[in-house]
Amino acid sequence: MKNIAVPCCRRAVLVCGSCLLLLLMPLRAAFGAAPVPADEAARVLHDARGLPPPRADETGVVPAGTPLTTPPLEAPASPGPLAAPPEGVAESSGKETLTPEERRTLESACETARKKGDIAAMRSALEQLARKGDARAMNRLGLIFDRGLGAEPDAGRAVYWFARAAAAGDPAGMANYGRMLQQGKGVSPDAREAARWLYMAAKQGQREAQYNLGLMYERGHGVPKDDKAAAAWYSRAAAQDQPEALARLGHFFRTGTGVAKNIPRATLLLYGAAMGGNEDAIRELKELAAEKPAKTQAVMFGQRLDATDRPSMRKALRTAGLRPTRETDGYVCDVYDPAGKVPGAAQVAACYGPARGETPARLGFLKIDYPASGPEFVQRLNAMMAERFGPAAAGEAGDAKLWNLGDIVIATQYMPDHRQVGLMYMVPEVYHLTQAR
Repeated sequence: MKNIAVPCCRRAVLVCGSCLLLLLMPLRAAFGAAPVPADEAARVLHDARGLPPPRADETGVVPAGTPLTTPPLEAPASPGPLAAPPEGVAESSGKETLTPEERRTLESACETARKKGDIAAMRSALEQLARKGDARAMNRLGLIFDRGLGAEPDAGRAVYWFARAAAAGDPAGMANYGRMLQQGKGVSPDAREAARWLYMAAKQGQREAQYNLGLMYERGHGVPKDDKAAAAWYSRAAAQDQPEALARLGHFFRTGTGVAKNIPRATLLLYGAAMGGNEDAIRELKELAAEKPAKTQAVMFGQRLDATDRPSMRKALRTAGLRPTRETDGYVCDVYDPAGKVPGAAQVAACYGPARGETPARLGFLKIDYPASGPEFVQRLNAMMAERFGPAAAGEAGDAKLWNLGDIVIATQYMPDHRQVGLMYMVPEVYHLTQAR
């Protein structure tokens, strides 16, 4: 099951595991709301938010904000078996007793320690906050023990602080406590109790709890097996860009599990997860591509894009006559002036994952920008791409299309506010590595 992370103090919740914020987006947002400066090109897909969740009358999936059709689980009791702290752990007061000045001082110390990477000092500040009843600090302290940051992992201390955070009403604490119960880490496994705590967090919008609860419904673990309920919770988590939920919901739409089968929607969902490096989604995109007649491989400038690297691509682009405006290993993207060598294009950017020892950096994506005064250009571009690669696998009316070739995903996008059309060739196995740099 997926765990959650909060780095320190009152900062926003961040998702760990893949630790990438690759989001499912409508294709019209895939290239950002403005022309992307070269230095920002590798983060272009991170600037948008998710597709609206599916409508219940269309797919049977319950969207976020809709009352559940599945009877809600009863509210759990406080974690009574953990009333006494493990040996060496100071007891929490159970209610917050911080003064505003104390909070500011301790949160400042926590943030300073986090920036310095001083886990001991961060833990000390969090312990003081937690002992005075700060529920978020309790959860963060649990994460330190759970992951063994600065010391060996200690499941007993982790589950104690997660339980205290859960009892104090912190959704992240509820989600983590439910996860520990489900996994039997530091506490006897109890799937039913885990599901109840996850439900408490999920109904408050905690996306990791929503995903984990969907997983329990899919597996029938702690709750009755119910694919529709699983799809409902995956839908809610996916609408908040939870990567694993995107992949599972994409699989559901591909197979018609708990929802009406819908391959274009499945492709979009799997695409969103695959661009974040989700291996299951990458595999399923390849499987979907293999189900259709073989298509022409994505070859540009004499290079097969899913199998080229930085030195090879640089040589190919220069040989083709493109003038580099930046070719620097310290940047994710090399940028080129097409200078008439790519008809109608204003700029070409080739972006790479990290080099691995003696292995050169692989191409993550190639982006070509075209000036366009109206939608006619992208319509002509879409027609050209369809002629070469077959019908689009997914897309919106007229101005945004996506082709799934398995090893390559291609997207076109018209941005009328900026009179620009983007064409992007993405390598799912590498793309997410361009975002982590």
